[in-house]
Order: sequence, then structure tokens, then C-alpha cells
Amino acid sequence: SSAPRRKMSSQTTQRAAILSKSSSTPAPPAVVSTNTFAEANEAELLRACELFAPGSSFALSPTSGGVNNHVRYCDCDDGSRFVVRLYNNGQNTNRVAFEHAVLTAVGPHVLGNDYGFVVPKALKAKSGNGSTFAILPSGDAASVFALIPGALPKTKFAEAVGEATAELSYCLQLAEGEVRSQFQQSPQHQYRNIFGSLVDKGGSKESFYHEMETNPGLQGAVKPAVLNLANMIRDVERQLVIIENSGGLPETLLHGDVHYDNTLCDLSTGRVTGIIDFEFAVFDWRFMEAAVGLSKYVGEPNPLPFVVEYLSGFMRRADWVTDKEIEWLPTLIKLRVLETVVYFVARAVSGEDDISQLALRAENYAKRVTWIEDNAV
Repeated sequence: SSAPRRKMSSQTTQRAAILSKSSSTPAPPAVVSTNTFAEANEAELLRACELFAPGSSFALSPTSGGVNNHVRYCDCDDGSRFVVRLYNNGQNTNRVAFEHAVLTAVGPHVLGNDYGFVVPKALKAKSGNGSTFAILPSGDAASVFALIPGALPKTKFAEAVGEATAELSYCLQLAEGEVRSQFQQSPQHQYRNIFGSLVDKGGSKESFYHEMETNPGLQGAVKPAVLNLANMIRDVERQLVIIENSGGLPETLLHGDVHYDNTLCDLSTGRVTGIIDFEFAVFDWRFMEAAVGLSKYVGEPNPLPFVVEYLSGFMRRADWVTDKEIEWLPTLIKLRVLETVVYFVARAVSGEDDISQLALRAENYAKRVTWIEDNAV
């Protein structure tokens, strides 16, 4: 079957453009481009290539991605090229297994609907054991994926990115049953469990607020933005209680991190060629998928055109969206931005990254939330 297509009524269009007021709110400052703080182990990356990639001689070269994990191109002696990933996730093997189960389940639905894009396909181990990831001597997991053509679109083609995100969401809904037959719960915490990434590492809500107030790396010029973020999180906590008390929102299987830096496009045509990085796949509120994509655009100078374009594309392929989901979309976008703040604190506390990753982004994140609040209708 194919995903439903529909034209939006004028009423739906008006309601879907939930952030469409013009505003004089200053645009958020640009985020400094950074990579993961932890150092990659080149020997382990090469070991992963040996386990999965064809041939016996491999050359590694940098990619433009890899904020959380270590990702390299793997060039093989037969001229083929793949992507090798060494996971930097605190050795959470169960989360890797869940990601690969999601990819196995959703891939056929994406191909069967002939959308024109693909999702990552992990190579199986050359040993013949059928595994698509290996645990290396360090305890970290690693995989090798087929190379998907395309480039990161950034803010180009927002409408196409929105449309592809809705199409993927439809396929994930179709794949949900197969994944739930293997996992009763997703290892990745739900977005509405806003402190989950820190709790998973032995922290708590209280320890989060303590870090925001006292961490030496969050003092000085960045301190006002950090304290502002803490207050914004307290406000979203209250809004989440209201949503839950009213019966919650529809839940399904999510990619959990679809945005313009996890989408590949043909820059000459504007068509989406691939959606990558499923490591945050989760059973969660369905409309979080759109909120995640929008959370990136609201961090750009003059976000409004991108927000309208993205929603136009998404809603064209999403006749399953309910009035209640649209009503709470601004809160869901704020939730995504603010959950990321907790995520960076958790990675710093666990030693997976440095707190500078949050310090670099704090002002931008606070301005994103302010823009949402000023422009929601």
C-alpha cells in the first residue's frame, strides 16, 4: 500500500501553520559547528571495516557528520565506499540493537512505497552470523552501512524534508508491530520523560538543576542563558502534566531525530535521497517527529519561511494528524529543544562529552524557545 496523499483544506492550512505570525523577535545566533568531544579509536574503526566491509585493506576519511558518534568513510580495496560508525553512547548495546531492528523493519516499507529516498542499510558480518553490529574490545558497538548518495540540505528544500519526514513516519507506523514484537519498550527514553537521558546515567531532575546552576563550564557570559533555559524547562514540565492529564497524545514508533542534518538530498533537484541516523528511535508521541524537524529551523535567522514550507510538506502527507496534536505542537517543539539541553548535561556528567557542547549552544537554544513562544498562534 502507499502512504495517503491529501490536499489540505484552507482551515487545515491555517491551523497547521501554527507558528506563522510575523514577529520582530531577533533571530537566534548561529550555533558553532562542533564534533563529539571524545576521541575516536582509529584501530577500532578499522576493525569494524574488517568485520563487515568487503576486501582486506581499508582507508578511513572524515565525514561532515558525527556530533554524537564517530563516523568515517571506509574506502575498500575494490573501490567501493561505505560508512563506518563507532558508537559513543556509553556502551548501550540494547539501544544499538533497537536501532537495527527498526531499520530492518522499516526499510521494506520505505522501498515498497517508492518515495524516492532510502534509510540506512547495515552490512551483515562477513563471518556469516547474520549480525549487523559488533561489540569491539573497548566495549563499544560498531557497524558499517551502505553509502547513501546526497548531501545535507541545511535550510534548502524545507518543504521536501517535511514531506519525506511524514512519509517516513507513515512507514514507521506500519513497522511498529514488528518492532514491538521484539521490544516491549524502547531503550531510548521518551521525549516527555525530559530528564530521562540523565536518569539513565544515574542522575536526577534535582541533579540536572544543580548542574545548570553550579557547573564551572556554565558560568560567566553564558550563565543568563543557562538559567533562562532552566526556567523554560520548569515551564514545559507544567505543560507536560496538562497534556498527560488530558489523555496524552497518539503514540507510535519514531525515528526521533529527523531534521535537515539527518536528511540527505540531491542538491541539483531538491529531492530527498535518504534519512539517516536512527539511533534515537523510540516509541513516543507521534507528532514529535514534526516537532524535531521544526526545532532546527527555529534556530535559523528568519525562521518563518522555513517553518511554513516544512509544515506544508509534512501536512500534505499526514492525514493522520489530529487537532490535539496541532494544538500542542509549539510545546512539542520546545520539548525537543529543552530535552536536548538535558541530554548534553547527561553526556558531560557521564564523561561522553564536555559541558562546552551545551555552553556553545545555550544562547541559541534559549532564543529558539523564545521565538516559538512569540510566534505560536
